[in-house]
Amino acid sequence: MNGNVLIRIGIGLIFVWGGLEKFIPGFLGGPGLEGATGFVGSVFGVTGVIATILTVGLAIAELAAGILVIMGKKLFEAYAVLTVILLVAVIMVWLPAGFKDMSGNNNVTWVTLITHIGLLLTLAGLTLSSRKS
Repeated sequence: MNGNVLIRIGIGLIFVWGGLEKFIPGFLGGPGLEGATGFVGSVFGVTGVIATILTVGLAIAELAAGILVIMGKKLFEAYAVLTVILLVAVIMVWLPAGFKDMSGNNNVTWVTLITHIGLLLTLAGLTLSSRKS
């Protein structure tokens, strides 16, 4: 087994899980569509149908791209979609959360922020390396 397959499986599972937890309440601790829609809506300042459309689109994108990564298909496109999703998450969710608690009392927030930044850079690198000449 090639090491790249293990990387693809690991990254793919993260996003398949993220997509499924937005659709299935309680799936590995996930919020389900209602909870995810509330969160996504609060991040982007929207409600109702717009928030639901954003959430469903996000969940489908995470699921589809995660599955493509695991399968090793359309890797440039899948990595690019996941990179954009993670970039938005870091900018809109994790940076503000990390800087909100500058006291250092919330190591979970800082660890989560650094983990997301590390994954973002990994995905950006994989996107660039999978680009066809």
